[in-house]
Amino acid sequence: MRRRGGWFWLSRPGRRAVLWRLAAVLLGCVPLLLAEAGCRLLGLGVASESDPFVGFAGSRPLFELSEDGAEYRISPARLNFFRPAKFAAQKPPGTSRIFILGGSTVQGHPFATETAFPRLLQCCLERLDPQRRWEVINCGGVSYASYRLLPVLQEVLQYEPDVCVFCEGQNEFLEDITYGSWRGLTESIGPLLSLLLRLQCVRAATGLTSAAAAAEQRPLLPAEVLTRLDQSDGLARFHRDDRHALQVEQHFQHSLERMVRLCGARGVPLVLVQPPVNLADCAPFKTQFSVSAGQQAEVLELLQRARAAAVSDRAAALRLAEQAVRLDNRCALAWYELGQLQLTGGDFESAKRSLRRAADEDVCPLRMTSGLQGVLQRLAAERGVLFLNADELLAGRCRGGIVSEQVLVDHVHPSFGGHEEIAVSLAELFESEGLAGPAEVDWQSAARADCRAVVQGLDNQYFLRGRRTLQALRKWAAGRALEPDLVE
Repeated sequence: MRRRGGWFWLSRPGRRAVLWRLAAVLLGCVPLLLAEAGCRLLGLGVASESDPFVGFAGSRPLFELSEDGAEYRISPARLNFFRPAKFAAQKPPGTSRIFILGGSTVQGHPFATETAFPRLLQCCLERLDPQRRWEVINCGGVSYASYRLLPVLQEVLQYEPDVCVFCEGQNEFLEDITYGSWRGLTESIGPLLSLLLRLQCVRAATGLTSAAAAAEQRPLLPAEVLTRLDQSDGLARFHRDDRHALQVEQHFQHSLERMVRLCGARGVPLVLVQPPVNLADCAPFKTQFSVSAGQQAEVLELLQRARAAAVSDRAAALRLAEQAVRLDNRCALAWYELGQLQLTGGDFESAKRSLRRAADEDVCPLRMTSGLQGVLQRLAAERGVLFLNADELLAGRCRGGIVSEQVLVDHVHPSFGGHEEIAVSLAELFESEGLAGPAEVDWQSAARADCRAVVQGLDNQYFLRGRRTLQALRKWAAGRALEPDLVE
């Protein structure tokens, strides 16, 4: 080689050798390129639009047309999981129609849609832009995961939406799903296989688009949700399975990507909302050790000593809890106890890390895991999708920036004030992205007053029903859903 202009250049024979090798590689790619062009021309190897992860034993629309044909209403057959909602069959002129999809958080659990953030969002938008008629339709289904909300999105896109909002991630582990073997293969090969499977010629050659082959691999779920916690020994049905957790994340990503594509094809803006997770005031629902029986006893002893020491010597209690975590760093309870000690001591950054780890190591993950949060955030950033982090939003209203019962009523469901914060922030996002406006002066103050008036206008029975639902929800989360209620 010789030096020219500060750069090293190959000699002429060396350059010829490199060019010949490059030409050989390109020539070798010609058959693949011709095969891909032929498959695209003939329509071979087109990716199936059905969910490759799961199938359903039946399906029925969420909305049905009224007898007089004037409006669509949520089907009575779906009211075990959804609350009543309706909208005009013929969209009135000057109307902006918004569908909000999600689980029980969107529905307003443990209360109902009257105080959920979709209803309060309508109040906010009416104050923000009163010149327009706003329709906000609540499509929150109790225990509905992303893969069950995907068909709902496909349906509501037929009803002339102006915006769709998706807020879910808490329910992805609820149903007992055993994923097919080929799904594990894609995980082990990783990004390379994912890239190859985008080629229609590869899909055609491997037969991955065959509906019959896919049906043989996919688990079949019932038409409606049947969670593990709805069955006897609900908590006993949960076990640590890191491979399954990765498959759940992959399935979640697939569902989100399909939603983005579907909305993009219709030209409908999609807003992704990351739901809040209670870290500060929610102990793990199930802890599983990863060490021997003798070490398990040692971990429990350390935690007992830490609790006793916390009364008079917090520093000693912290050392004991840290020792328990080092002994078994997969023990959710140990991380939670450590986080609580750090929280009471004012070490909020350390407390947040420990409490987040406690939630991630929870063997019964009823709260959105860090892995699922990462999938949602990365997809929103990479695809340029509108995004509201309601977890971060509500954390800013809590001591130490850690979501707690200051804004939630249990492990995931917002309080009335929490719903109000999400609604106002969504309306502000709509305004900043040109989905609403021009804004009225000081609309936020008027909107907040309207939101509180909605809550204050409800009768006592509404709050009593909510309190009873909350009690039942806590039993369900503890795996005691089938126990009879105590007579008050």
